[in-house]
Amino acid sequence: MASSPRLIAVTGATGFTGQFAAHALAVRFPQARLRCLVRPTSNTKPLSALDCEFIVGDLHDPEALNRLLSGADTVVNVASLGFDWTDPLLDAIHRSPVVRGVFLSTTAMLTRLPVKSKPIRERAEQLVMQSGVAWTILRPTMIYGTDRDRNISRLLRFIRRSPIIPVPAAVARQQPVHVEDVATAIVQALATDLTCQCAYNIAGATAITFEQLVREATNALGIRRLIVRVPTSVLVALVRAQSAVGGSFLTVEQVQRLAEDKAFDYADAARDFGYAPRSFSEGLRQEVALLTRERPLTADT
Repeated sequence: MASSPRLIAVTGATGFTGQFAAHALAVRFPQARLRCLVRPTSNTKPLSALDCEFIVGDLHDPEALNRLLSGADTVVNVASLGFDWTDPLLDAIHRSPVVRGVFLSTTAMLTRLPVKSKPIRERAEQLVMQSGVAWTILRPTMIYGTDRDRNISRLLRFIRRSPIIPVPAAVARQQPVHVEDVATAIVQALATDLTCQCAYNIAGATAITFEQLVREATNALGIRRLIVRVPTSVLVALVRAQSAVGGSFLTVEQVQRLAEDKAFDYADAARDFGYAPRSFSEGLRQEVALLTRERPLTADT
């Protein structure tokens, strides 16, 4: 069993996943101080119930990073590794007393598509592995759970407003993971030394085809829609056309990613830290209930 952290420095705490991670850390490690890096424009209201210290700055600001990590023994990096701030963060970690870190990556780095972020993510993970701290890397699949997710909530709104749902790559498997399960994985991984110097894929309970995912979404909404299989190339062309005249709720890369089989085994995470995610059906019901309670699922919300 790992020793309990005394001061946990958190990046990305005001983001979609970060706020859940911050709350989970506060519950799991009540004896630890929590210190979060926030931008001047960040909305810290979701963290207002926590006894949390805020350091104003960003991941390119060495002074802010030094203040964030001063006296910290643990870092939880929820901020994406798909940008160019890994170097300054790890430079600051080297100057700090941090000995333990959990870093959130993504299974998207395993894509076979020539996306620009892939080499950035690969390099970032390599830098983490060479950092000298006791690191754990978690790679979640597509994260969903509230109106702040960029995937399932958009799909739900599209289903509400469109009588016809085009489905490309109908049999390609998807394995979305609920944001609360990702937050739980972060604290579980931090609580044991078994995860040190290890990387784990963090996925939903079981993989389902994209067509199954869409059908579950319509069922959760309690509405009937005409679901039509279309070639991926047709939807790519449609998205490009929509983007040219005023924007699309999907990108070409997102459509192409749908055609990739994204089923991931998490047996090692279950073995090492008890990872046990909820089913997509359960998580989807929770998201629909949350969204319909807080605001109608209209086209512009």
